[in-house]
Amino acid sequence: MNDIFKSLTEKEIILPKYFKDYKYGMEFFHNELTTLNTNIFIINKIRKFPFDIFCPHPDDSTFFSMVINNFFEYSIIIISRLFKDTGKDCFTLPEFKRRIILKYIRPEYKRDFIDRIKEVNFKKLTADILNRIHELRNKRIAHNLEKFVKDPNNIRLINFNELKQLQDCANQLFDNLSFEIECSKVLLPYNEKVINPKGSDPRTDIEKILDCVAKESAFLNYPEKNIKFPILWDNKKKRMAKRELNIFYKYRDKLGFPKL
Repeated sequence: MNDIFKSLTEKEIILPKYFKDYKYGMEFFHNELTTLNTNIFIINKIRKFPFDIFCPHPDDSTFFSMVINNFFEYSIIIISRLFKDTGKDCFTLPEFKRRIILKYIRPEYKRDFIDRIKEVNFKKLTADILNRIHELRNKRIAHNLEKFVKDPNNIRLINFNELKQLQDCANQLFDNLSFEIECSKVLLPYNEKVINPKGSDPRTDIEKILDCVAKESAFLNYPEKNIKFPILWDNKKKRMAKRELNIFYKYRDKLGFPKL
């Protein structure tokens, strides 16, 4: 990244008559990205949880499936309106970037700023994904276009890794539009850089909820439920795959179960 901006303040870079507009835009898009990043943080925590072990029956994880689906769709809406909405009054990140280049930034810094934002090769990396996201938003999430919804290939045009790729590019573009110290773009309880007070529980709320699911599961409580018949636990343990055993002992230790 070009170092010229590290020694300058926003007021030195942005023309005074556009400074208020610039600050408004940065605050607006910061809020949008904070929501997006928080959605994806929660989705990722749920996706990584071993529901197949703790909740083998699909009905036992309906709530979490609904959370993922709704947060995923809302993230698609955010990405679409950040980058793909068109029209005279649409306020998108590309439009905001264009305003900075054409109007907001002082002329002597324009060339360096253009070089700075070129470091985010957004179009080359994500054009296809963005087009599919916008199509999904317009034809399935915001509207139900019959021809589109009848095609089974369109049920999920975007996967989670592609959504994260767009998230990373969006965050990097925002950072390159900013001339201040890098700020957090996730809600404070989910910021991994936050140092929790000594003796406090460092887990986020979603982690606590998922841990409760594990703690109440028949899988984790099997030895205690069959304490009068230890042979049952011995036999079950012999049949468990390595992954199951690792998860069993990891969560037993994490949640304070008695040693076996």
